Amino acid sequence: MYCSECGMPRGVGKANTWKSSGVIVSNYETDLRGIFYDTRELENLFTSLSTQMDYDVTRLVIEGKRKDSKHYTRGLLKSIKESGAELPGPEEFFRIMAANYPVPGFGKVTILSYSDNEGIVLEMEDTYHAAMAQGQAAGVFEAVLDRRGYVSWEGDERSGRVTITVMEDDPELEKRIESEVEYSVSLSESGDREYELCSRCSAPMELSREFDWDVDKATINERRSGRRFIFDNTRGMTAVMQVLVEELGEDVEQLLLEISRAHARDYYDLLQPGLDAKSEFSRLSLWGWGLPWKLRSSNGGLELQVINPFYEPVMTGRVWGLLEAVDGRKLELRGRDLKDNIAYLELAAA
Repeated sequence: MYCSECGMPRGVGKANTWKSSGVIVSNYETDLRGIFYDTRELENLFTSLSTQMDYDVTRLVIEGKRKDSKHYTRGLLKSIKESGAELPGPEEFFRIMAANYPVPGFGKVTILSYSDNEGIVLEMEDTYHAAMAQGQAAGVFEAVLDRRGYVSWEGDERSGRVTITVMEDDPELEKRIESEVEYSVSLSESGDREYELCSRCSAPMELSREFDWDVDKATINERRSGRRFIFDNTRGMTAVMQVLVEELGEDVEQLLLEISRAHARDYYDLLQPGLDAKSEFSRLSLWGWGLPWKLRSSNGGLELQVINPFYEPVMTGRVWGLLEAVDGRKLELRGRDLKDNIAYLELAAA
């Protein structure tokens, strides 16, 4: 299960490539980009947005993740068909997916019951995020059966029972949300990030120093902070953001930016003293967030570029909060532009 040299799950390095431009790309699906994400940050993002909007965004989060999961599963089924292998039946496929659920740190899933005509009941233990997990399960269900499923949750924030019931008609919410999941985007090849790769499995050696990855416990923990992470695809995040913006308006992007900034500032303040921007930029690229680089002082402020931000508003907030923590003062975002998948940022003393 684990590489004998670096200690990471064996398939991680062989299935992905860490680029010098701050992205992790799948070796098997060209439009799939990986990302390591802090589950506490994920929870804070949506909880804070609900509070500031005075509107519970849970259902929108479920719908966004459902879109990504359905797209991902359809691609997986297509790959199996094209390989000439026999497609497993629906229940067998669900069991295969459940068995692999712990690997990226999502938690544990047990299938309690399944019926082609009625639906599926799942027991989830220590899941990474209840709303995202519901959308993930619903997307797999709909891709396999090609039928809409109504998903419900009974439990607490981490463990509970997911029930997906076959529906004949689309609910009003699904009719309104017409966006498609983002396909492959043209990534910038700029960047100079280098990795020492494991000679056995090709994963960056830094991963084993960065994370304690325990497949049996279905967790990935950052060693320095103890925080729990998941290894997902960026589309799973951006699909959710896209639905939030479409349903709640363009102002949501600015709110997500500010929430990310505040969270980053608090997170990095806890890591003081000795916090170094260059090292943190390097860490963000290892996580697949993108590559902040060319940081320089200018007119009493700071300028930098971010290559291939996974989602520009959240990445901008992250870098902004980081630089405030390093600088020890509040900074004002004076300039912000995105061209050819490169974000250009200008910060000055508030």
